[in-house]
Amino acid sequence: MNWAIILLISSVFTTYHAGVYETIGEVDMHCTKTEANDIFDAMMRDLEHDPGQLFEWAFYGTGEQKDDSRKQGFVIHYDTVRYFPLPEILSVDLTLISPRGKTSGLHAEPTLSDSRHIQGVLPTEPVGVGYDSPRSLFISITDFSSMLKFCDATLTLTPGDSVQHLDIHTHCKFGWFFNLFISRKMYRNTIEWRVQQFLENLRCTAEGEPLQPIHIELE
Repeated sequence: MNWAIILLISSVFTTYHAGVYETIGEVDMHCTKTEANDIFDAMMRDLEHDPGQLFEWAFYGTGEQKDDSRKQGFVIHYDTVRYFPLPEILSVDLTLISPRGKTSGLHAEPTLSDSRHIQGVLPTEPVGVGYDSPRSLFISITDFSSMLKFCDATLTLTPGDSVQHLDIHTHCKFGWFFNLFISRKMYRNTIEWRVQQFLENLRCTAEGEPLQPIHIELE
């Protein structure tokens, strides 16, 4: 597989304090407010009807990787994803593969909420109405496994005239044993670049550009 080198429009950085990794990323999307909100609507529709479809666009390039440039990082293989509308809960089964080939099966049931959804349903209003206000999508995982204590992400869309601003704010805390071995380098190679890939995927989709794997040299 050939990995293309593309100009990254997004920016992502991570800090570490009291056992918690905090990652903040942002990107500007040159599209209309409606096109930007369509991205959120599409994510919620896929979560409800076909969660696996998200890995074809929103989470494109964040799962199994075959390229040698990424062999140092952990590989995430998504096995099954299911969505339960009330309450808004996902059921996710995945396999984590270490650089040495060791596999670990993981199960998570994240809760999520969209500031424009009421009990999992979009407001019955004309398309574009209400898009002048910021919109947020929140996802939270607690007691994921002995490896990951908690993880959450808030994705916020701030509308503008011709440029829409998208930012993501995540927190991640590993279990005490794993935290002894998770370094800043390992976190970047495992999680941080995936956050950036996610932002680039949303930007490209909103702007009508083809999706491409980002090329980041792992440390």
